[in-house]
Amino acid sequence: MAHDRDGTLGLAADEERAYRALMDLARTDTAGLAAALDMSAPDAAAVLAALTARGLARMHGDDQYSAAPPDTALGAVLADRFEALRDGYDALHALVQAYRDAQRRRGGDEAETITGAAALRSRIDQMQRRATTQMRTFIRGPRVTARSDLAVHDEGLARGVRYRQIYEKTMLDLPGQVDRIRDLTSRGEEVRFAASVPLKIVIADDFGAIIGEPGAQPVALATEHPALVLLAASLFEQVWTDAVPAPQSHPDAPFSSEEDRMLLSLLLAGLTDQTIATRLGVGLRTVQRRVRDLMDTAGVDTRIQLGWQAARRGWV
Repeated sequence: MAHDRDGTLGLAADEERAYRALMDLARTDTAGLAAALDMSAPDAAAVLAALTARGLARMHGDDQYSAAPPDTALGAVLADRFEALRDGYDALHALVQAYRDAQRRRGGDEAETITGAAALRSRIDQMQRRATTQMRTFIRGPRVTARSDLAVHDEGLARGVRYRQIYEKTMLDLPGQVDRIRDLTSRGEEVRFAASVPLKIVIADDFGAIIGEPGAQPVALATEHPALVLLAASLFEQVWTDAVPAPQSHPDAPFSSEEDRMLLSLLLAGLTDQTIATRLGVGLRTVQRRVRDLMDTAGVDTRIQLGWQAARRGWV
C-alpha cells in the first residue's frame, strides 16, 4: 500500500480517502471501510491504525471507528509543513545571495540586477511574451511596479499560457485589490491567497525568474540559471498546494452569488470579518449574517468546519 504524502494536508492518499469515508460512514469497522474503499482488510486495518495514531480516527470498542474532528490533529501537520516552507524560503534567499556573490567575483553575466519600476515592468512583459506554457507569480507588499500590460497578459492567455498568482493576504487590505482579483479571474487567471509568501517572484515557464529584493525599492535579480529557477518554481508549487483559491464558478456550490464566493475565499484566507466587510463594501453585520448562512447551508457549527466542508465539497 502506497504512503506517499502528496495530499494538501500532508496525509497519504489512502489516509485522506479513508478519513473522508469515515466522515460519510459515521461509524464503521475494518470490513466496512475495506468495502467502502475497495481495498483489502489488512490495508484497511493499516490505514485505520495510521488515522488513529494521527488523532483523526476514534476507536469505539472492538473494531469500531469514527472520524475525529480534524482541527487539532491537522494543526500540528500544517505547522510542520509551514516550518518546512520557511526552511525552503531561507534556502532560496541564501542561494540567491551566494549566487550573486559568486557572479560578482567572476564577473559573470548569468544574472542581472534590475533597478527601477519601469525597467522591472518591461522585463516582466518580455518574459510574458517568451512564455509558452505558464507564468507563476508571488505577490506581496509593498507594490513597487505598475500593473502589467493587460494586452500582453491577454495575448499570453490567448496563446494558452496558464497564469497563476499567489497573493499574500495582507495585499487584500489595499483599496481596489478585491476588484482587481475579480478582473483577473474573469480573464482566466488562477489566483490563490496565502498567509505569507517568501519574496516577490515571477517565473516564466522553467526558463527564467525575477526575484525581488526585500523592501520598498524596485530592485530585483533576473536570472535564467536552472538551479535558481527550479528552486523558485518548487517553492511556488509548495505554497500553491496549501493556498486558498480565489472564487471561481462552481456548479455544485449551494450559492450562486459572486460576492458570497469571494466572502468564503477571504474568510478561508484568514481575513477578519471587518476587513472582509471593508473589501466587499458591505456592513459588518451583513458579513456575519452571510457567514452564518453559509455555515447553516454546510450543516456545520464552526468556521473551521465550514472551511473543511468547503474544501471537501469543492466550493473553493
